Amino acid sequence: MNFARIPGIFLTISGAVYFLGLVASLFAASYPFALGFGAGGALVLLNVWASARKVKKADFLHKGRVMASLVGGFYLRLLLMGFCIFGLIKFSAADPVGLVTGLSVVPAGLFVLLILIYIANRRPEEV
Repeated sequence: MNFARIPGIFLTISGAVYFLGLVASLFAASYPFALGFGAGGALVLLNVWASARKVKKADFLHKGRVMASLVGGFYLRLLLMGFCIFGLIKFSAADPVGLVTGLSVVPAGLFVLLILIYIANRRPEEV
């Protein structure tokens, strides 16, 4: 298995979960909920994409500096995400419950990825 492809596969699966949730919330929920879901999901997917990009570009020859850079970048993105969430709740019509639901797109994508890995790794006698 090519482990370098896992972040791309994970982002694709999380994006699919986001798209399905966005379509479902547009049809079944109110506009503020759908707005919150869309904004929260977009924020968390952009955060995961930026994290994967930074880890992929990291040069692990100087482990201490790289780890400090990765952890510092994570906390900087976390702070920026907090300001964005505050702005969405304070200044837009986004529903906070929809926003939190949108933020849970990445863990849901992780569960889907784990289920797909389990299905792909079954032995022939289990099928």
